[in-house]
Amino acid sequence: MRPSIVTSAIAMLATAVSGHTVNCWGKALHADIDVFPEAVNFIEKGQDRVSVRPNGCKNLYCSDDMSVRFCNDLDKPRVMGKRNILDSINVLATECKEEYKGKTVAGGVVDHSDHWSVVVQGHDDLCKSRY
Repeated sequence: MRPSIVTSAIAMLATAVSGHTVNCWGKALHADIDVFPEAVNFIEKGQDRVSVRPNGCKNLYCSDDMSVRFCNDLDKPRVMGKRNILDSINVLATECKEEYKGKTVAGGVVDHSDHWSVVVQGHDDLCKSRY
């Protein structure tokens, strides 16, 4: 088997297993990458599982500089392990990292094939207070 065929097969398998898409949006909406560790630490200290109402989102981290939301696109409530959410934050921090106005920023949305997503952005008017 040729290496290019093997590489293509592995890439397709990785996409099928991960089952997510990444949208990095515009970098003007992104959060400063330096705030990511604070948000991750805050979420790690919370409960092991996060619940969200049908077709809704839950703010998991709010600050003046960054917001993290877990969203459910199903018509029934969803409970998700925080490790899955933290993995999505890490995907955005690595795949959507860019330079903007002299700062390293990252953000966007990770949509999962089983109808949930994680949204990370900079200033967010929907994020009223820090939890």
